Amino acid sequence: MTITTGVKLRPFIVPSFVFQKVSPRRRQDGFIESPKFALHELDDETLQALCDQFKKDVFEAAEKRRAEANS
Repeated sequence: MTITTGVKLRPFIVPSFVFQKVSPRRRQDGFIESPKFALHELDDETLQALCDQFKKDVFEAAEKRRAEANS
């Protein structure tokens, strides 16, 4: 897919994994990577919810309102 706005833009990079949200740890405990899940391990509803949240966050970061028809 090619999207142009005077210049050619590349689509967002699709991640392979999602990370589990964990409670903060003490600094002296060292770095421990959060558990992660491959996208294919997620059920359809969870994947859709993550996609919906990503779209909402992108529009908020761009300070744009999205049209309801395009949601």
